[in-house]
Amino acid sequence: MRRWGWACVLGLMLAGCKEDKAPEAPDAGPVETGPAALTEQEPNDRPHQALDLTRNSTVSAELTAQPNKADEDWYRLAPGAPRIADVTVSGLPGGDITLEVYDRDRNRLVGINSEGEGKPERFPNLFVENERFLRVVPTRKGVGGAYTLEVRMRAPEDGEEREPNDRAVDAVSLPLGQTVTAFLGHSGDEDWYRIELPDPALPSPPEGTGPGGTAEDPATAPFGDSPARGTAPTEGGAGGPGAPQGQDDALGGGLAGTRGTNGAGAQDGQGPSGARQDLGGNGFEAEEGAAPRGPEGDGASGLMAQEGMQGGMNGFGRDEAPPSPAVEGTFAGSEPPPVGSQAVGEAIARALDAGTAVAAPSEPDVPPEPPEPPSVALKIELTGVDGVRPELSVLSAAEAPLFTLRGKEGETLSLRNIGVRGMDRVVYVVVKTSWVGTGKEARRTFNTTMPYTLTVSQEEAGASAELEPNDELHKATTLTAGGYREGFLAPRGDVDHFVLKTSEPVLAKVELTGVERLDLVLSMVEPPEGDSGKETVLLRANDGAIKEPERLNNVACEGACYFRVEGASRKVDGKWVKDFENAEQPYRVTVTTVPDNGGEEREPNNTADRAQDLTLGQPMRGTVYPVKDTDFFRLDLSDRPVRTPIRATLLGILKVDVGLYLHRVQPDGKLSLVQTADRAKGDQPERIRYSAEPGVYLFEVRDARNRESNFQDAYQLTVEESE
Repeated sequence: MRRWGWACVLGLMLAGCKEDKAPEAPDAGPVETGPAALTEQEPNDRPHQALDLTRNSTVSAELTAQPNKADEDWYRLAPGAPRIADVTVSGLPGGDITLEVYDRDRNRLVGINSEGEGKPERFPNLFVENERFLRVVPTRKGVGGAYTLEVRMRAPEDGEEREPNDRAVDAVSLPLGQTVTAFLGHSGDEDWYRIELPDPALPSPPEGTGPGGTAEDPATAPFGDSPARGTAPTEGGAGGPGAPQGQDDALGGGLAGTRGTNGAGAQDGQGPSGARQDLGGNGFEAEEGAAPRGPEGDGASGLMAQEGMQGGMNGFGRDEAPPSPAVEGTFAGSEPPPVGSQAVGEAIARALDAGTAVAAPSEPDVPPEPPEPPSVALKIELTGVDGVRPELSVLSAAEAPLFTLRGKEGETLSLRNIGVRGMDRVVYVVVKTSWVGTGKEARRTFNTTMPYTLTVSQEEAGASAELEPNDELHKATTLTAGGYREGFLAPRGDVDHFVLKTSEPVLAKVELTGVERLDLVLSMVEPPEGDSGKETVLLRANDGAIKEPERLNNVACEGACYFRVEGASRKVDGKWVKDFENAEQPYRVTVTTVPDNGGEEREPNNTADRAQDLTLGQPMRGTVYPVKDTDFFRLDLSDRPVRTPIRATLLGILKVDVGLYLHRVQPDGKLSLVQTADRAKGDQPERIRYSAEPGVYLFEVRDARNRESNFQDAYQLTVEESE
């Protein structure tokens, strides 16, 4: 019995022991070793007969040449998870082939026909969630032959566009400060990005974060379609980028969202932005990317935009301006004391942009002009793509153009201070390719292998930033006395205009800081008279060279005065060009004003017809600046019955050998020189004594040798009646 007891105990112990084996992994199915090699199965000329492609595939197929209609082959992309598909269809021998993409409801999304006969077509980054349909068809009847369709799928990455995104309703959401990577992969490609601007009344979140959290938060992740981002699917769960919540029907958020899923799509590259052609059914007959009829631009960067973007007011008040140190005298004799600190300048500019500055007293019964809306300055960086001439536009929520720029082939664009209206909570940035060539040679360039990157951020300068586009006088950025603006000369050939608006006569001193790598020019410009007139440059300062400042002294301003900042011309390879550019370091334009008391010269007075009136016995002060500056002063003795003996004294200044020249105005308007005094050196005075017959006389003050200038020290001219 004892022996049986031990046997039972040993048996129970062995039964309770478990074999120490690793758990078996579940069967994952066959391992994919490469693309699936498939052959098309006819008939497949309808969507419901399409060949399913669920992973990387290479399909051998053939289009049958038929005289009465064009053969077509359909394929269905149906991966198990969201994928980016790189689709390539080889060319037809002696024929041209078209690749089209449709959604699950058979709505045409995009058509690609960028290459010529016998060449392949490619869509490098088609976003597929659930399913997409491909249609391969020749461009005309009676053409056929063997071709190969290659599909390569990969998981989408963060910060990558979702094609197709060629409409506002399909725009990719791009938070400020984040970067998106994308392709201009075919001639009709347009990439739309939706930029949400912060409310000026609320604190702005850090750049690179969404409205509700960081970029890593799934609810605020860029380029996602989460409901937290306010988007809705456009394909009944297909997962394409949806229409943002709250978007007006006029913007495509209501009716356009339905039309995007149930109506015929538009053919890429045809017609103006926003226009869509209803192709109906399969509609491949319309040719993609119709060429422009007229010649294109000169190839240089061009700026085009709609008016009304810049903030500011048509007048500014002196009575309620920020306090500033008292200024004794005027600009003559010495550098004016600083008027207001940097913080004061920013406050003035901010108040002007926000429309809170108090207008100067207006004429009785004349209502003041309403303030312009405030503006926001954006920084837009677009990397270059080999062989592609980019075109970048900024549109309002209603798709109205605010800014447009065409770059050069392969050019990287770094755009600063792009102005958008502060009332806009949403703007669109559109990137597409520009036309090159004209007529039959016209084409739109593209690149299927090299992506670009786009970054949009808000400028740090804030209210003191210039507002692009301001390359024309009617788009000038507003300046205010005691304040400043910061701007950039970028891209090459950029021109910036500013306007100073006053309610009373003042003398303005305009200073432009120097910038690394730039030779700047500061000018005063007079608007054209009439529709066909041309602008007139009244004053031009270019005394400095690279990195050196420029300035204009004693500029008479009453109403509106316009100023221009641009790069100087230089000779490169035997040609004069304006190619200065610096998108990293801003220049600063500062304006200081004093009342016009009649004792200072009023620039511009560099021509006889702009001569300033003199009063006998009253001193007149002025500066010889810039180089070759000439100042004319008018003395009217035409009402005198007999000769008048006069004595003119000109007190000199350092550095400049000033000369004094007396002219008489002839009846025909020409000048005759009657006396000169230009032998003194440096700050020694010059004197003229003359017995003047009744008539009109002009005194001319300038550097006797036209070689030097002095912006700081002022000469003094006094004309008296002698015995």
